[in-house]
Amino acid sequence: MDDQEKNNIWKEIEQKSPDLIQAFLSLKNEDELKAFFRDLMSERDLREFAMRWEVAKMLDSGMSFTQIQEKWAGDEMVSPNTIAKINRWLKEGCGGYKMLIDRMKNN
Repeated sequence: MDDQEKNNIWKEIEQKSPDLIQAFLSLKNEDELKAFFRDLMSERDLREFAMRWEVAKMLDSGMSFTQIQEKWAGDEMVSPNTIAKINRWLKEGCGGYKMLIDRMKNN
């Protein structure tokens, strides 16, 4: 999948919600982000976001798929397929995971 294909979703999102990105960018602090995200997403969505972020950081740190699965044992959202998808986006995606992982390491 090339970069254009990876980003095609944004055309659709911008048509359906032209100011969504600006809404995200207008959040001023952690409390505003938490309030907006909680209203916007279900508890399951929030848990999945958190899981994906944690798995991406684990993969970036060199943890194996097996180690990650052991750490998340019992969590139905963390299947080998999910870990593989996150790994693929970490390595071949748009660079968002890596950008933020590196930024968080430097803070």
